[in-house]
Amino acid sequence: ADDYLVKPFEMDELLARMRAVWRRRSGLASSVLGNGRVSLDLSTRQATLAGGAPQQLTNREFALLQALLARPGAILSRAELEERIYGWGDEVESNAVEFLIHGLRRKLGSTIIRNVRGVGWQVPKEG
Repeated sequence: ADDYLVKPFEMDELLARMRAVWRRRSGLASSVLGNGRVSLDLSTRQATLAGGAPQQLTNREFALLQALLARPGAILSRAELEERIYGWGDEVESNAVEFLIHGLRRKLGSTIIRNVRGVGWQVPKEG
């Protein structure tokens, strides 16, 4: 999935994919994404807050959190998130992303995902 990008693409996305390929080739690939406060285990599909119990996620909640944690600090628009969460044939309701974010905030806490008004959402970078 790292070997193809649809144009136009962002340079940060290309660099992130190049780093992922490099880590895999050097044997350093990890199945956990995180930002210090929350981690997402790609093999068990569970999210864990620092010091908390793992939370089971729905498929779309998992895809949403994975997209946000793949680029911590980056702001992803509604269109970018819909593209990563839904397939070509899926019908997307107008409030689908907000509904999924609401579910994640209920499971992980209201401060994990930050809304940047008029732009999109982000998971802030943390230590």
